[in-house]
Amino acid sequence: MKIDGDLAEILGIHIGDGCISVNDRYSEYYLGGDLTEEKEYHDTWVGPLFNKKIMIPLFNKEVAYKEHPKVGVYGFYIFNKELVRFFNKLGIKSGSKINVRIPNYIVDDEELSKRFLRGLYDTDGTIYFNKNYSVKKPIHNRPKIKLDSVSKGLIDDVTELLNNLKINSRSRKVFQGKKNKNPAYGVIIDTVKDIDLFLKVIGFKNSKHYTKWKLFKKLGFCPPYTSLKQRKEMLFDKNLYNGLNS
Repeated sequence: MKIDGDLAEILGIHIGDGCISVNDRYSEYYLGGDLTEEKEYHDTWVGPLFNKKIMIPLFNKEVAYKEHPKVGVYGFYIFNKELVRFFNKLGIKSGSKINVRIPNYIVDDEELSKRFLRGLYDTDGTIYFNKNYSVKKPIHNRPKIKLDSVSKGLIDDVTELLNNLKINSRSRKVFQGKKNKNPAYGVIIDTVKDIDLFLKVIGFKNSKHYTKWKLFKKLGFCPPYTSLKQRKEMLFDKNLYNGLNS
């Protein structure tokens, strides 16, 4: 099977927000995101990409997304052994992601690495802005891009790929989380220079993320706790910012 950039990005998306469950009764595939913040990303990018590379070639049909307002999720379920076997052939297994790793064929290819990282960061990463307390009127103008995972191996692989792309990063302190939860490992990019490089060579397709960076570039800071809708409005008219950074 020929692996191109589109498939590499789908694998990153899957490791971020996908799930494969297999038992004696069925083989299930799930992929989805936040109903409010990520529906646009799925409708305009993930769904068409998944259809183009997987659904239409294999099944001659498209994915059927559903909204689940009670849990705030937008996604699709597919019960199909052939689809699960397709991902298995790409090195993706069912079950827990605690030991998930990036396939070697992606690690060894720079272009595939870039696309994989974009898919992974779009789904499982986050960009946020810390408050700068060194000034009289602190504002949220210290950007960071973070990725966390219960798989230490995945974070190690991501760190290696970032290093290969000359993007400086640092390890995040291991976080135990709630009782009986697996520890989470993380990697952080926290200089404007390296974030600029990340966006140049990898980038975001998820408007949940890139609108925050665009707003930071426009205002010189990014107000916290804003919705995608609010950020889009402020990008068109910065006067709509009404103390949201307080």
